[in-house]
Amino acid sequence: MKNFPMFLKMTDRRVLIIGGGEQAAQKIRLMLKTDAEICVIADEVCSEIQTLVQQERVKHWNEPVSVALMQSAILVFSATGCPSLGAQHAQMAKRANTIINVVDMPDLCEAMTPSIVDRSPLVIAIGTEGCAPILGRQIKSKIEIMLEPTLGRLVEFAGRMRPDVAKRIPMNRHRQFWDWVFNAAPRQMFDAGNERQSFSMIKSAINEQAVTQPPQGSLNFIVADPKEPDLISLRDLRALQSADLIFYEATDHHAVLEYARRDAIRERQKFKHSNDATNAPQILNARRDGQNVVVMTTTKLSNVSLQLLSPAI
Repeated sequence: MKNFPMFLKMTDRRVLIIGGGEQAAQKIRLMLKTDAEICVIADEVCSEIQTLVQQERVKHWNEPVSVALMQSAILVFSATGCPSLGAQHAQMAKRANTIINVVDMPDLCEAMTPSIVDRSPLVIAIGTEGCAPILGRQIKSKIEIMLEPTLGRLVEFAGRMRPDVAKRIPMNRHRQFWDWVFNAAPRQMFDAGNERQSFSMIKSAINEQAVTQPPQGSLNFIVADPKEPDLISLRDLRALQSADLIFYEATDHHAVLEYARRDAIRERQKFKHSNDATNAPQILNARRDGQNVVVMTTTKLSNVSLQLLSPAI
């Protein structure tokens, strides 16, 4: 991965867009989705940009591009359509220590513009490091179909409820609660168009602490070849993505562990594959606390080991 994906806070931050034509207008349309201050630097601007200037949604500065001007911005777009100007702007941005995107010239870019699925505050960015933007747009189209257009309202409501959940729902049941919100009745009701009822159900569950049953932990055994991490099954992938505690055997299991949650606890353990019960107490306690446990080995454990590692709760 040559480019690291990250979301930048844009409120009260300045973005410079150099150019006044269609390329610049495209970047302005994108940045108008944010709270950034958008400043266009150009001798002349097209009618679309001029309208935005008149509406005071965009500022137009008719002045030379300078290093000092770039230093005032968190992000610069060079959208002139001129390769030589793009190269000059890239050099100036380096001196200004400012991130720049030179439109259609990936070799000069310090940042790439991804394909974006916007269900704000849920935002999905798809990047190909400038190698295959058409593929990125194809993937975007598929995700657009998967996610209902109004999903952002449910996500926004969940964000407003997080402080109440922190106060009323026990810490070890937060994940269980949010799983219920997004995978059970509230999400189903929301998807059916019953937004108010969905929100009311969530509020009632928080106020009444309705998710009161003790969370039930799980134990999954995965046999994974460290040299072929892409052969992992869909079932095992889901187990890894929901795991709170992972015991793994091989030092080079890290490629498979990339599929796991970043906050999952990972412990390397060499299993004897005969009658190994070394981790049985820890696994038992984790499951009692409602945690999901994964034991990942390179070969299948014996039946004796499986029985010792998965006692009844």
